[in-house]
Amino acid sequence: MSGTSLHRFEALAEEDAISAPLARLYAAALRSAADPAWEVGVAIDLEALPHGTSRAPLLHERAIGIESARLAFLLEELARVVAAQSIEGGQELWDAVTGGRLDAVALLAASIAHREIEFERLAVQASVPASLLTVVGQALALPVLGACWRRARDLVRQLEWRDGYCPVCGAWPALAELRGLERSRWLRCGRCASEWSYPHQKCPFCGNADHRTLRYLAEEGKQDTQRVEVCEACRGYLKTFSTITAWSLGDLLLQDLTTVELDLVALDREYRRPGPLGFRMDTRVVPRDREA
Repeated sequence: MSGTSLHRFEALAEEDAISAPLARLYAAALRSAADPAWEVGVAIDLEALPHGTSRAPLLHERAIGIESARLAFLLEELARVVAAQSIEGGQELWDAVTGGRLDAVALLAASIAHREIEFERLAVQASVPASLLTVVGQALALPVLGACWRRARDLVRQLEWRDGYCPVCGAWPALAELRGLERSRWLRCGRCASEWSYPHQKCPFCGNADHRTLRYLAEEGKQDTQRVEVCEACRGYLKTFSTITAWSLGDLLLQDLTTVELDLVALDREYRRPGPLGFRMDTRVVPRDREA
């Protein structure tokens, strides 16, 4: 994460009490993700293109090897950030992590595949609200999935990806960029930072391409810079922004977090964000010292 993004996260945490907990959590995760050690600490075999169906994201049915000590250290740092704030379950989370009642590898696996049953099991074991554990798990996954995307970037280009969910981790896009002078449309993943080109006038969530049922919501005078694209067929919505170049993962998360007013406009009109995943992932996480 760039120093500029980190400064903006810290400023947001000071200025907005509502966004502060998530801003501080993301800042801690992305500060860790900037460590080059993740590049060698995450192991995944991406030699072959997807198996069975071209619609499977690259991480589907693969094993991710992870340095468990590095992951455990990050989870402890995230728990420290949460416990320092007035968040329900924050102290219980810290006690569970430091007391060995919450396994970082198990939480990462549940987060990548978004297994709600596993979140519930881990939450009961740790005496922590499942909702809090889900958010912490998402932050824990950022450095790992980011490293996977950087490894997979060249393969994604070969795939000629045509689906609306992420070609690497299966998540629905966090937002869309209308990039450059040509305003080409790029969908962006808020988990791994993957990017993939997607047609204008097509809903990424349901594939609807009927221009009569695709429109956008925007404040007068801002429709060319930021807007909410909506689909009448599935009632999904996607925040969309004009950019010069691709945003970093830190910039993506900041933009999403600081434009809640766009979400409220869409929700008020009964549109929704589907999610969290557009593809049912089957991904294993294996501690590196157990790899065979």
